[in-house]
Amino acid sequence: MRKSPIAGSWYPGNSAELTKLVTELLDDAQLPELKGRPYGLISPHAGIQFSGSAAACAYKALQGLTVKRVILMGPSHYTCMYGMAVSGVDAYETPLGKVRVDRKICDALARQPLFQGPVQAEMPEHSLEMQLPFLQIVLGEFELVPLVVGELGRHDYAVAAAELKKYVNEETVVVVSSDFTHYGPRFGYVPFSDKLKQNLAKLDGDAIKKIIARDASGFLRYVDETGATICGSRPIGVLLQMLPSEARGTKLIYYTSGDLLKDYADSVSYASIIFTVSQNNQ
Repeated sequence: MRKSPIAGSWYPGNSAELTKLVTELLDDAQLPELKGRPYGLISPHAGIQFSGSAAACAYKALQGLTVKRVILMGPSHYTCMYGMAVSGVDAYETPLGKVRVDRKICDALARQPLFQGPVQAEMPEHSLEMQLPFLQIVLGEFELVPLVVGELGRHDYAVAAAELKKYVNEETVVVVSSDFTHYGPRFGYVPFSDKLKQNLAKLDGDAIKKIIARDASGFLRYVDETGATICGSRPIGVLLQMLPSEARGTKLIYYTSGDLLKDYADSVSYASIIFTVSQNNQ
């Protein structure tokens, strides 16, 4: 069992309070009209008071759907590693209860060379856990395939995508946990010093355009060229390689912590993006 190290700090540690907060965020979320079924989501993972509204937009798109499996990829914040780390536990626990890990899939992935990162990487990792309360409220019972993503080589994205696609069906959703640009001295990233709101919107916006266009190589090249501190860029790259050719990307929401605090000196950007496919496409 992986017990939560962040309940009560990053999000409420009380079940009733957490349920109320997540439900209110979902109720307030506004979605455009979406055609087809969700194949993949990109959702942020900051403290719920900052990124919860953005996450709610992503997960509202799953309300009322039958989803039995979630393949969840998040960046590694605490463990320096190459490749991807598969879960070593049977379940994750939050104040809302337990989420069962799909051990059959995890064990199969762990036999592949690219998926042999250290199993302890998941234990402190907030990027995975911050998605769970939303998934628990929206889906109820489901099985989880949690993956911590470390450094990847140029050819690793296609390898990882091909392996993961084996486990995607019409009752599976792929979720990538990622915040966007971390700007300011606190994050060691100050590519501009004026018109911060506008420049952040352009920096993130150009990245989001490449994501929505399913341009995996263009997106990863953009991150390299700009140094954009998008913490989940590698799992995003894997998701983009997984998408069917017909997948349609839609930006659901974008804002920054600077917008909330009215101070952009140290700002983190949050976006939710969805990819949908026709009902019979896996």
